[in-house]
Amino acid sequence: MSDTPGKLRLGALVALVVGSMIGGGIFSLPQNMAASADVGAVLIGWAITAVGMLSLAFVFQTLANRKPDLDGGVYAYAKAGFGGYMGFSSAWGYWISAWLGNVGYFVLLFSTLGYFFPVFGEGNTVAAVIGASLLLWAVHFLVLRGIKEAAFINLVTTIAKIVPLALFVLITVFAFRLDIFTTDIWGVKTP
Repeated sequence: MSDTPGKLRLGALVALVVGSMIGGGIFSLPQNMAASADVGAVLIGWAITAVGMLSLAFVFQTLANRKPDLDGGVYAYAKAGFGGYMGFSSAWGYWISAWLGNVGYFVLLFSTLGYFFPVFGEGNTVAAVIGASLLLWAVHFLVLRGIKEAAFINLVTTIAKIVPLALFVLITVFAFRLDIFTTDIWGVKTP
């Protein structure tokens, strides 16, 4: 792929897709689920989620194949199929989910930092809000500089997401014990 202005390399595009697919929940959700449910219920929940995510990916793949001229994402598909109001509603809903997702990411980040620096608490202290705001504005100004800078930031965050996941999988390969994993898989014996 060439280095023409306004174009991203393949690696940056892959990082964009992978980075948007891996959310912050993948790092905190397993702990929260393990505190409330047993292995069997968690595996069923993950299977349902996997089917839903794959279905959504196939829907967007099909839409991209059938309507290659539409390049405005969710907004363009909804507007073309259902009119301007639904296009606006889809764009508005996506925007709200994006900024709520950012809030979730920063709460998770600063609650993690709160483990090492108590001033951040559980990610909801004044210091955590100020730190999150500064980080968010810093990223915003980097994005304003151009698409290449935004792609670089996305590449760095995607690597920061993939490294711990890969490390977890590697450790699990060597430390996994089926007998412990399958003990009381449905939570029948747990008081």
